[in-house]
Amino acid sequence: MKSTKYIFSVLVIAGLTLIGCDKSTEATTDNSILLEDAAESISAAMGDASGGATETFADVTIASGGGSMETAAPVMDGADRVNAGTPVYDSLTGWWFVSVNRSRGNGMMQRTITREYRYQYQKNNEVRKEYITNGDTATTLKFQIVSGTGTFSGPRMTHALTTLKGAWTSSNIHKDTVTITLDSNYVRAGTDTIRTRQLTRTHTGTMTITAMNVRTLNYRPSLSSSWRTNFSNSISGTLSGRYTATITFEKGELYKERSVDREFTITVGGGTGSLNLGGNNGRFSIDMLNGQRKP
Repeated sequence: MKSTKYIFSVLVIAGLTLIGCDKSTEATTDNSILLEDAAESISAAMGDASGGATETFADVTIASGGGSMETAAPVMDGADRVNAGTPVYDSLTGWWFVSVNRSRGNGMMQRTITREYRYQYQKNNEVRKEYITNGDTATTLKFQIVSGTGTFSGPRMTHALTTLKGAWTSSNIHKDTVTITLDSNYVRAGTDTIRTRQLTRTHTGTMTITAMNVRTLNYRPSLSSSWRTNFSNSISGTLSGRYTATITFEKGELYKERSVDREFTITVGGGTGSLNLGGNNGRFSIDMLNGQRKP
């Protein structure tokens, strides 16, 4: 039963659902469908199991608790295959570098994610090599995405990540609850293609988070499995930014392009993100674990 639920949920991860999609005329003219599409894309870009921002926040928190990226494996039913390289320390800059590769697949879908991270421990604005030095714990973590890739394929859609970057500060890493704030914009760009009996929709879009302040439980090795599985439920706070995309509709001789450009805010708590894209038709709920727009 668990694997069945997993297969069902993952089919819509990292892409856009099909609401209104079989009505080709409505899909190319209805603004409410346009916002639903934007919400789906933002949801996938935020989700944990979809390889979105929440997954990176977990990696930030694992590093802030002095953990290994390999502990990030138990997502959903533990279906990820993880290959985390040994972190390498640069004594000239004070940064640790680590590579993380994650993959998940079965007969109906495939997902592959790669991340190159660098991070640095600090206390009183002084760089430290280790999380704990002579019994004294660092208080701040600097964390950056050097590069990242990601692909997803399912029966009706494909997704390709084209750009990924961002930098954060994790504060109070010596305590049970940490605060994560943005040092530079989190930028995530990609292409989603959905094929139906009626038409093909291609979304080329960018989600940019320009401000955030979230709190979450700090990583503890003794709770690694349960901590990671429940991570999306422990996040609370707010994020804001902008989503832009060009949407191409194709069916036979029909070809039409539309665009969306919206500022957004997301209030997160209890595993749900309340997304506001503006206006009465621009309010949605996000499943922060699966990366899906809730009905």
